[in-house]
Amino acid sequence: MHKIVASLVITSSILFAAEINNEKYQLIAENVDTKDNIITATGNVVIYSPTYYLSADKVVFHQDSEHFELFDNVLIIKENNIQTQSNYAYVDLKNDIFNQSPTFLMENTNSIWTNAKESRKNKEIVKLDGTIISSCDCIDPDWSIRTSSADYDTENMWINAYNPRLYFKDVPVFYLPYWGFPTDTTRRTGLLLPLIGYSKGEGLYYSQPIFFAPAHNYDIELIPQIRTLRGSGAYSYFRYADSPDSILKLKTGYFKEKPKYKEKEGLENSEHFGVNLDYERRGILASKENHEDGLYASLKYLNDVEFITLEDNDNEITTDKKVESKLNYFYNTPNYYGGAYGKYYKNVGTIKNNNTDRYEQISNKNTLQELPQLHGHIYNQELFLDSLVYSLDTKFYNYTRREGITANIYELNLPISYSKNILDDYMYVGVENRSILTQYNYDNSKYKYDNGTLLQNTTSFFIGSDLIRPYTDYIHTVNLKASYNIPENIRKDGDIYGVTVKKIDKPITVEEKENNARYNELKDFPAIQDNKTINLDLNQSIYGKESLKQIVNHKMSQSIIYDSLDDPKAQDYENYLKFNHDYGSISGKVVYNMQDKTIVEKSASSTFNYEKFTLTANYNNTKKTENEFNNRDDLESYGYSVSYGFAKDYSIKYRENYNLKDKVRSRQGIGLNIDDSCWNLDLLVEKDIQPQTGNNPNKEQTILYAFLTLKPVGGIRQKYRIDDNSNDFR
Repeated sequence: MHKIVASLVITSSILFAAEINNEKYQLIAENVDTKDNIITATGNVVIYSPTYYLSADKVVFHQDSEHFELFDNVLIIKENNIQTQSNYAYVDLKNDIFNQSPTFLMENTNSIWTNAKESRKNKEIVKLDGTIISSCDCIDPDWSIRTSSADYDTENMWINAYNPRLYFKDVPVFYLPYWGFPTDTTRRTGLLLPLIGYSKGEGLYYSQPIFFAPAHNYDIELIPQIRTLRGSGAYSYFRYADSPDSILKLKTGYFKEKPKYKEKEGLENSEHFGVNLDYERRGILASKENHEDGLYASLKYLNDVEFITLEDNDNEITTDKKVESKLNYFYNTPNYYGGAYGKYYKNVGTIKNNNTDRYEQISNKNTLQELPQLHGHIYNQELFLDSLVYSLDTKFYNYTRREGITANIYELNLPISYSKNILDDYMYVGVENRSILTQYNYDNSKYKYDNGTLLQNTTSFFIGSDLIRPYTDYIHTVNLKASYNIPENIRKDGDIYGVTVKKIDKPITVEEKENNARYNELKDFPAIQDNKTINLDLNQSIYGKESLKQIVNHKMSQSIIYDSLDDPKAQDYENYLKFNHDYGSISGKVVYNMQDKTIVEKSASSTFNYEKFTLTANYNNTKKTENEFNNRDDLESYGYSVSYGFAKDYSIKYRENYNLKDKVRSRQGIGLNIDDSCWNLDLLVEKDIQPQTGNNPNKEQTILYAFLTLKPVGGIRQKYRIDDNSNDFR
């Protein structure tokens, strides 16, 4: 009875103390003694509250000053995340002050721990003396940071380490006077992983990203870099969400070449700079129900391709000859759609100057720009009868450039269609009449062109069927469609490419040669041809009955085109098959041209994932023929990547892209990844082609990447480059 009464007294006193701090504490122990407002508990002592869990062999609670003293096997857990272990602890509940010695502290979210001779916690700051920090095994860590002192901000989840030495096992490898790092993934201001390297041609290379996060909706990243023998510069990134439905990304950069390096490489410019602006936003003007609008901008300016390659962003390396900028806006309602679009192309490709024997950047003067395109559309509307519907499309194109022919093109497209289900809805038949009026207004050419007007009417008859049949385990769907299209140029005035201005084979006279020159100049403004066509299509699929996942998809199509003598000639026969299985998919497409009696296109792709093995592969081949209806080029390439995980934390990978036609390997790489619970090492040797201006426009390079990450404190990135044509290492 005495023990029960004592326990009730102890519990009430703890609750009283807790009420002062709005925190209810309860104490459980095998033995309890009370004397002069001092409570002593021994034997499996446990103290708990909504925030804290404390345990020890012995606990002394001073009711006047509201603090605990804990002795032997002390364990303190806060919010089920941060825990400490020690031999002795002083805990002031009222002022949130903790003193412990020695101290083992662990943050469970990222498994980072510290072992200190002594710790002192005041509010949210924990001071640590003689500290070891790691996230690896506590007994024999793979890596650790040993410091003279450290402090841990438990609210901001940040550790400041003073005089840190980085150890791998028991070997010291690195020293800094100070090192600060987060223990969680919250966005915050600080330094990101640096990139360090060395090159005989470019010297010592160092790039250090600096991240600024002043608010939750925007951040800034500044990346200065120095190449001691080449030059220096910086890139900056600004990201801003001005509303829940928008995001702005701005990239700028500048790099200054040293005169000796510019002369050695024959670079066109000594300064490289550029600006990229990407912006997306929805809900700008639309406020009514079922109305939506949006703006998309991707604006890019650069003076040469080095602005891209000097960024050291591996995903940005490109062999494209043009950089495209876009500015689009749309407004959509259930009945209408309107849009305004703009495209601007900047040449970054190079061409050899035979007079200087140097490669120079292609001029942008002759590049055709689309500024702007306007689009208006009326969705399907019923016209007098059920199933008799019409829609309307209007478009305007402004094709412009500084040198060369330009054009304003106006287009009006009016389709009217009627369809009806027959044979108990097993089939449908229909007819569509499409009228297209196009106006061509030319300017800025040495030839005198008459503005063109083309009025074309296309009548299409179609028949089809949409079928579905369930089986025990599968569902089979079949879609069949056949159409016969009869275009007719009702009116054709002025100069129109391929309609009134046609190519003459083997021109002899001056007039015929000039006609072909005019034909070639007008090719940027093609017109719809007036050839009759027949299109046959089959699309069938098999789905799992329970999962409704597609297992097989098979498509076939055949095009038949009537030539200038109105004779039907079978053209492309396309056969596509895709099989989805439990471990990935396999797909392939073959296009056989009946007229050319050859395969003009073939491709295959596959993905396979089984346990720790992954494979992706693709093959593409197109063939150019003399057929006027075949606009393909001669291209052939393949690419594949494979990775395999072995042991426990190890994986290897290999990837390759190869242009079979030009016999050029655009990318090849092999890598090793070690992903331990507390560190990650990524090694990759890769050979690729880097575009640049100067003497070597397609510079082949071999790169060794080494990325080491110590979880979660950070790491280092290193990049060594071997320039095959200059024996250059980085």
